[in-house]
Amino acid sequence: MQCLLTSLCKVFLHKEVFFMNTKSNFGKKGWLVIIYVLFLYMFSATPPDTLNVSVEAFGHMRFGMEGQSWQQLLIYSAIGGFIGIPVALILGQIVARCKVKWPTVAVLVIYGIIWFLNGQANSVAMYAVMVVMITAVSDALNLVSTQQIMNNWFPKKKGLALGWSTMGMCFSSAIMVGVFQVLITKAGLSAPFTLMMGICFLLAIITAVFFKNYPEEAGAYPDNEPITEEEKEANLKLIRDYKSDYTFKKLLCSKELWGLTVLFGFLFIGLIGVTSQMVPRLACVGLEKTQAIMWLTISSIIGIFASFAWGWIDQKIGTKRAVEIFSICWTAMMIVALIGMATVNRPITLISVVMYSCLLGGLGNLMPSFTIQIFGRYDFPQANKLMVPLVVGIRSFALLIVPAILTTVGEQIKGYTMVFIVFSVLSLISTIIAFALKDKMIGKE
Repeated sequence: MQCLLTSLCKVFLHKEVFFMNTKSNFGKKGWLVIIYVLFLYMFSATPPDTLNVSVEAFGHMRFGMEGQSWQQLLIYSAIGGFIGIPVALILGQIVARCKVKWPTVAVLVIYGIIWFLNGQANSVAMYAVMVVMITAVSDALNLVSTQQIMNNWFPKKKGLALGWSTMGMCFSSAIMVGVFQVLITKAGLSAPFTLMMGICFLLAIITAVFFKNYPEEAGAYPDNEPITEEEKEANLKLIRDYKSDYTFKKLLCSKELWGLTVLFGFLFIGLIGVTSQMVPRLACVGLEKTQAIMWLTISSIIGIFASFAWGWIDQKIGTKRAVEIFSICWTAMMIVALIGMATVNRPITLISVVMYSCLLGGLGNLMPSFTIQIFGRYDFPQANKLMVPLVVGIRSFALLIVPAILTTVGEQIKGYTMVFIVFSVLSLISTIIAFALKDKMIGKE
């Protein structure tokens, strides 16, 4: 803790340290990649965000469910998360062997088709199959393709670059929940799903035509830091020929991999649980649905700026200390949310929403950043293709925990109070791991 406070003092009291290494000078091609990945993050985060409006709409409009019985449909998103484990593992293996470009094109095409079919679901059985598939594919896209691209292009300025690109997840909450609500109301339940199909196909075309796996292939430099032609050729040769020593067996015996997995898996349980249930939870403390959606939008807009702030903090004081600070703040937010629900206190609940807003953009960039910090640019693909499926599996418990507790308890306010007790405990465990985990690089830089 003393080291953490000392680092913060150095950052904020010394001007020459404060402004060093935090310039977003990524170059034209680097910025295009960041914007492209921002959109990948945005639309791969849409499924859990839009659960706030889509699940209830299907339950009432398509399946004739009454009251809160539509919440049982959340179980299919949880199942999709668990199915996402082998999907992410397979995608990670393919990306490691074939690079990231063409697997991402294929996944985007499949993702678009599933979105369209999801919108056509007229039975619970078809809905279940489509939601399972869309959740599995979106998880793989969100955690495999995006992270591999950012590792390839920004191995040293990873924190800052991810701070910009992970704004996309906040844009999803800020924009897509409202878009879904308006289109469902004005154009019918299928409309937003057809829109998502078109967006996915457009991204697939952009990826196929314009994207390059590595900056060296695009005539650019990693982190936009100029190197000689000889160094560039050496990098490309190393990229093509490098064989990681990290086998699955070695990774499974690595305390670093398991520390990262549990740390971020538990944090992601809270993220998915809070985001997917923001609107019904706020309704419990007396907000109308339109007001609750407005607060979700406000929190996401704040999160856009917070995403850059956490990337900046990561780049400035180091990833480990950024994760430590984040974990403490995340635990505090969960405890405030718990108090707000236990006392049915609207102001305290809204304070927790604002706190959540300030943290929303951080988690998505700190996980890949910490993994790159420990495993390095060249061993990251091997570690990531195992770690991502494990994190996907852990975070999927969020969509089991919430409906299981709400169904068991029966009364919503007491149910959400129990949910936040669980989330607070998990956040505290993550905080302990964050302080215990070492950030020494064990892979190839």
